[in-house]
Amino acid sequence: MNSMTRLTITLAIILTTASFLSGCTSETEPLTEDEIGDLAVVVTLDFRDQGNQTANLVERLTDDSITFDPVLVAPNVTAYRVMEELQLRENFTIDVTYYVGMGAFVHTIDGVSGADDWSTYWGFYDEGEMAEVGASTFPITSDVNISWILTPAGDY
Repeated sequence: MNSMTRLTITLAIILTTASFLSGCTSETEPLTEDEIGDLAVVVTLDFRDQGNQTANLVERLTDDSITFDPVLVAPNVTAYRVMEELQLRENFTIDVTYYVGMGAFVHTIDGVSGADDWSTYWGFYDEGEMAEVGASTFPITSDVNISWILTPAGDY
């Protein structure tokens, strides 16, 4: 095998491994003692017209959405950690892709994904407005209402 073939095979292995690792997820851990506090985070999930597609939440939805009792966290816990805690507490799943330099992107909630053509996606909202940053870099600094809404791409 010549050196060019070996180089090509090596690069292919590296790229394939990197592709798989970019979407890796780890087991969700409950909030630690240091992450539990007095700040109330109220989370709403709005499935729009796809609430009947949910795996575990369908019976609890009202008009395709649900607002949960608050998650109590310490200052600077991220909205993403709140969502991880909530999925454990409320028995649903989230699927996430981690992007280098951007953080976690929630693409599926309780079995409902954004469209493959990106015409819809799970938008992250702070007090009813599209958040300026992603959930994994959004620190909780006061009582807050956050939402994940199945959002048409044209709405952003």
